[in-house]
Amino acid sequence: MSDAPDTADTVPSLDGATPMMLQYLEIKRAHPDCLLFYRMGDFYEMFFDDAVAAAKALDIALTKRGKHQDGDIPMCGVPVHSHENYLMRLIRQGFRVAICEQMEDPAEAKKRGAKSVVKRDVIRIVTPGTLTEDALLDSRSANWLAAAAETGGKLALAWLELSTGELAVQPVDRAGLAAALGRLDPQELLISEKLSQEPDLFEVWGEWKQRLTVLPNPRFDSENGRQRLLALYNVGALDAFGAFERAEVAAAGALAAYIELTQKGKVPRLSPPRRLGPGAVMEIDAATRRNLELSRTMTGERRGSLLATIDRTVTGGGARLLAQHLAAPLTDPAAIDQRLDMVGFLAEEERLRDDVRGALAQSPDLERALTRLSLGRGGPRDLAAIRDGLAAAMRLRALLGTAGGGFLPQGLSDIAQDLGHHGELVDTLGQALSADLPLLARDGGFIQRGYSPQLDELITLRDEGKRLIVGLQGRYVDLTGITTLKIKHNNVIGYHIEVTAQHADKLHSGKHRDLFIHRQTMANAVRFGTVELSELERKISEARDRALAVEGDLFAELLALTLARGDEVA
Repeated sequence: MSDAPDTADTVPSLDGATPMMLQYLEIKRAHPDCLLFYRMGDFYEMFFDDAVAAAKALDIALTKRGKHQDGDIPMCGVPVHSHENYLMRLIRQGFRVAICEQMEDPAEAKKRGAKSVVKRDVIRIVTPGTLTEDALLDSRSANWLAAAAETGGKLALAWLELSTGELAVQPVDRAGLAAALGRLDPQELLISEKLSQEPDLFEVWGEWKQRLTVLPNPRFDSENGRQRLLALYNVGALDAFGAFERAEVAAAGALAAYIELTQKGKVPRLSPPRRLGPGAVMEIDAATRRNLELSRTMTGERRGSLLATIDRTVTGGGARLLAQHLAAPLTDPAAIDQRLDMVGFLAEEERLRDDVRGALAQSPDLERALTRLSLGRGGPRDLAAIRDGLAAAMRLRALLGTAGGGFLPQGLSDIAQDLGHHGELVDTLGQALSADLPLLARDGGFIQRGYSPQLDELITLRDEGKRLIVGLQGRYVDLTGITTLKIKHNNVIGYHIEVTAQHADKLHSGKHRDLFIHRQTMANAVRFGTVELSELERKISEARDRALAVEGDLFAELLALTLARGDEVA
């Protein structure tokens, strides 16, 4: 429950709407509690009350587009290429955002008629607890989505880090709920309508008012939750993961349902649920936690806290793990001793410690890259992160394998074993990916020469076409005597011949009039085409499109190969 404006009851009537506005309003009605980012070409547009609220929150211009029922339609928009910056600001102010994409090429819509509307649909609902993009996340902090459920008189918490796939559950009592939430510090907390109305929990919910999301009671049904978890992990029973109480299953199932809802059916790879038993960690009440300034000072800043003072980690994942350990001190003496043995060993082995830190420093955020890939939001750079992260894991395994004369503390020995063997995948990704990678696979240019003979041939054809363009320009200069003649390209009219206005008559008339075809007259230049240039453009375009298609297929193959080993990688 945030202070962000709620537009749920203010969606305008559909009466008299244009076809495009009718589509917008129908999609908005299906997502009344969200700002709707409605894709129109290179912009995400917002209309009506969404536009008013977003323009104020983002401090951008509020304009208008046409009329609806005799009134102007307020409108504002953000560029697609930089929308994450605006999205981050909206999420931080408590908004939920539904991302509505064009589901077909506009050219396909035109085939159905001049007034046909491009098919659009919401592909994702962005909320504070469901972020996955690096630009929206703090690399050194976990972004927990939590759920509280009560079944059969017992209460439980479940929490999920969507960007890494980590899932855990814990039985709690009402007296300990506030302390458990203080330890987790979730960015979003799901509760049922029934639980939200429990008088003795009003004070707890009040502390988390800005992060609460209240959902219908059936979302927290334990049997529904069990079925969701069975389907999620593709198992016949949950027994292999542990003995879970009904309330724990209900809470974890509510998380699974929420992820399916917000990700529109795209469920990421999740680790098996980890159960935190009663008394496994030291519970610290919220007031004491604040006074101790473990991760935040009394003014809410990280700087000056205990965590900031001791944090010397060199990776985002390491920083997140340290924060978790500090927030949840162990209570089991055996577990404490094992952790101390590992720390003591690395404190004494200075050279090994430096080598390990050096290897870790070369490791990208592998967990978050893997989640983006599993959700269909990853790109070539995420595949490279997997490659580099696994290569670092191989170096770490080798370092630990030769340390201490083969006598490692049990904890470090277990870590070395868990690092696994990934040489084949590292080699494949290393051979496939080029040095300079685009953010998105659709941009192409990420497969290294020599990996795919078919792609190499298409790229040669594409690049040869560009060289032929240069040669054709030289021939036309010689033919016309116009030394300033240029062959240029833009996205509207494609390749064209451009001359200054004073030279245009040489191409309009005379002996060249049958060769050059007038295309466009500008203020200071005139543009022409030729049959030869059009044919060459067609060949270049075909080679480019075919090369992009082949790269797309190769990306899909590399993605499938990586995800097939997702459990080993994570």
